[in-house]
Amino acid sequence: MKVQVIYFSPTGTTKRVLEGIIEGVKPDRVDFADLRNSQANKIVKTDSDAPDLVLIGMPTYVSRIPPEAAAELKKVKGAGIPAVIVAVYGNNKFGDILLEMKNIANSAGFIPIAAAAFIGEHSFSTDEKPIAHNRPDIADMKKAKSFGFAIKKERLNSDANFADFDLQVPGEFPYREWHRLPAGPPVTDEELCIKCGKCKESCPVDAICISDTISTNPDTCIFCCACVKNCPTEARKIMDKTLLDIRERLYGNCQERKEASIYL
Repeated sequence: MKVQVIYFSPTGTTKRVLEGIIEGVKPDRVDFADLRNSQANKIVKTDSDAPDLVLIGMPTYVSRIPPEAAAELKKVKGAGIPAVIVAVYGNNKFGDILLEMKNIANSAGFIPIAAAAFIGEHSFSTDEKPIAHNRPDIADMKKAKSFGFAIKKERLNSDANFADFDLQVPGEFPYREWHRLPAGPPVTDEELCIKCGKCKESCPVDAICISDTISTNPDTCIFCCACVKNCPTEARKIMDKTLLDIRERLYGNCQERKEASIYL
């Protein structure tokens, strides 16, 4: 069995969940393709080397797919290949993202056969204000593995004809309107910065420029906070009041543990 994994995961949480699902599927071969590297038009083959299954993983930004990731995902062509769609969200709510992913996958020629929404550490989480801190944790990864096992047992090992298969997932259409947060991007404390380049390297939209100082394009930044989480000296910080207020609200409202939602 060959599995292709297509993902967008600036902070690594979405990819980690997908790796757990792969553990349960146990394919003979698995290939990973990161949408942040614009590999979408190259990753799914339709010849004899086509995958038997495609996993598509996305983080949830304001109940939707990040527009930059959606644009790359729409370039992929599925040619009737079964697909599993996976959203990861920060213990708040995942909104319309699974329906949006399903519809994009259908339009691309995939046949969605299963879906799930898992919890991952929120982009705005810190040690002082933890929001789904360190998730996916051991329990989450166990559920991801079980989900993968169920996909293989109940879908791939069955005689089901997927031609007329219509996976049911939550969400409303028209989707919730996506809007860029009216805030400034993370900033750099120049006294702590060692110009290592980790922030620029981790940015999925190439919003960071390193010269004598570190600058961030406010029109490009998607507030994934990969630069903050990957800075070895904690020089990258959220300082914008709007973002700090959002973090405080999420910290207050999202402490009750949520569990993965599975649609199989």
